Amino acid sequence: MQNHIKKTKRYAAIGLWGSVGAVIVAAVLCYALHPVAGASRWMLIAGTVLAVLAVSMMLLSVRRQIPILRQTEGLEKKLKGYELHVRDLYMTMLAVVVILCAFTFLSGRTVLLMLAMVSTLVLFLNYPNIYRIKVDLGLTDDEAKELFGDRYIPDTRDTGNEQ
Repeated sequence: MQNHIKKTKRYAAIGLWGSVGAVIVAAVLCYALHPVAGASRWMLIAGTVLAVLAVSMMLLSVRRQIPILRQTEGLEKKLKGYELHVRDLYMTMLAVVVILCAFTFLSGRTVLLMLAMVSTLVLFLNYPNIYRIKVDLGLTDDEAKELFGDRYIPDTRDTGNEQ
């Protein structure tokens, strides 16, 4: 089970920090070198459509997959499914951000750099930390404690209705 958690975090980190690096490299290249003239307008249109479709796909995927994973029987299956979900999501978004950065450099349109940054921001918002994993998979406090050990701090607030 720990192997699935490690892989999940590795895929998320590669996708997130690869996207951040690609945006930074594209910004530096865009301002340091002169872009290639030509199909600038078409790259702007294609990049915009790509960014909108990719972010929409990501949000719909999260909205659809998380409830399915939450209902899966067995902790091992949940973790394996979550690992695959994070891998697919973050590697796809990394590819999209790299393409947007290439379009930014080739077209010279910095608007595409903004779209790459927004796509990367969505990755930050969905980054799987231990509490996010607990909520996404619907784990109990005991299961989360078993997976994450002392790093997991359960919510100890009293949930009773006292008046």
